[in-house]
Amino acid sequence: MRKKIFLGTCAAILSLTMATAEAQPRMQEKLTEEEQLLDAMHRTITSEKLFGYVKQLSDPALEGRLAGSLGMAKAVEIVKGYYEEWGLKPVGDKGDYIQEFPHPCVEIQPGSTMEILIPTPGAKKGEKVWIRKGYDWADGWFAGGMSGNGDVEADVVYCGFGVTAPELGYDDYKGIDVKGKIVLVEGETPNRSREPEDIAKWYHHTLHQTKLNNAFEHGAIGLLYKWVPGPNAPYNEGFVYCHVTDTVVNDLFRGTGKTYAETVKQIYETQKPASFAMGKRAHIRMNATYNPKATGKNIVGVVEGSDPVLKNEYIIISGHLDHLGMIPYHIEGANDNNSATSVLLGVAEAMAKSPIKPKRSVLFLSIDGEEAGLTGSTYYTKHPIFPQEKVKAVINLEQVGAGERIVTSYNYKYPELAEVAAAANDKYIHRKLMKWENRYLTRPRTDGAVFMQAGYPCMDYRAAGAGFYHHPKDNTSTINPEILQAEAEWLFWTAIMLGDK
Repeated sequence: MRKKIFLGTCAAILSLTMATAEAQPRMQEKLTEEEQLLDAMHRTITSEKLFGYVKQLSDPALEGRLAGSLGMAKAVEIVKGYYEEWGLKPVGDKGDYIQEFPHPCVEIQPGSTMEILIPTPGAKKGEKVWIRKGYDWADGWFAGGMSGNGDVEADVVYCGFGVTAPELGYDDYKGIDVKGKIVLVEGETPNRSREPEDIAKWYHHTLHQTKLNNAFEHGAIGLLYKWVPGPNAPYNEGFVYCHVTDTVVNDLFRGTGKTYAETVKQIYETQKPASFAMGKRAHIRMNATYNPKATGKNIVGVVEGSDPVLKNEYIIISGHLDHLGMIPYHIEGANDNNSATSVLLGVAEAMAKSPIKPKRSVLFLSIDGEEAGLTGSTYYTKHPIFPQEKVKAVINLEQVGAGERIVTSYNYKYPELAEVAAAANDKYIHRKLMKWENRYLTRPRTDGAVFMQAGYPCMDYRAAGAGFYHHPKDNTSTINPEILQAEAEWLFWTAIMLGDK
């Protein structure tokens, strides 16, 4: 009797299992395309997984992901590995996932230091004694990302914005000798106008490359740069520089009869230089290695569209992978821009695994060299993998992991892009959305602006409400996993809607 009951129970279970297995395909068939996309999105895009990517790319073993460095090469392998795992189509130069381009770099090692020397009266009449004051890294200084190797000590001369612009009637170096000296300069220019034509006039002089070359050409042997750190600068053999904070700058101004804030205000108001010898010295030591044959690597993979004709048109999803490297210590760059790479990877996996594809193809472009002067995006626009006219939209990701709000800035010539972004948010994400037109294309600050300047229909996606910029505090503790997921889901649906539009 027990045997009959057991066999009957087994038969019932088997019958139920077969019925369930037969029912699943029928249930799957009943799902609409939208439901299948939602299913793919929810199965693959999770805050836990996205935050995991941020942590993986923030690891000290990647040494801050300086474009051209060995640490960056490790990061490239990580992203490339995910492309391969999910079956994205490789569209690089050699049939792989890499678009390579020349990218010399400087790697800064520990042993780099900065200090100022303050004069005080000595025991003897007329004697001058120099007191050395050092500063903690990050609180007072950062190594110059493209500094030459060397050890210099010299008088400091304040040279305002470091601009020589005879065509604009302005020269911070006029009438002042900086040969053999260390100059203190700040970022930007005395121009306050936001009119495009004025921005264009001053554009060349806003560049870090121009400022550092100008100091070098005037005979300076070093530079203190009042600006956030980064490798976006020229390399001049033996010319050393570092970035300094308000703490150092205010100490240099102390005792001069001037204050930093008042001096900058005076330059803005009079539109005249206010350069002067500061009566103090600085000592900069940079332990740097120049790698002239280093290369940058954009990572390129495609999820092919479903329409036999429209699959030859493209939506590009981009975000830069690189950061500052070791200057000379590690900065994670968790939000800038591991958050963007995380979101890009989340959407790449969801689209690759979804049974429903957009009609147009989607190119996932992980960009190198953004921090070094937008070099990777500039190279791509000059060497496009697909003809520009075949690209219907570019969505660039920049710092999407800290804060609570989602943001898009878009090329003012293409307001329809923002309309699609808003529609995707209204239907699926339901976050507070900030939108603004980008008209200042004469001064690109993101890879998205490079695409805009090159004529692509493009918008940047961001998050707002928190975060740190080019500082050790930009670490994984500042990342909001929920906003990562919201950005990824928003991007997923925006790309789908643009791909089907």
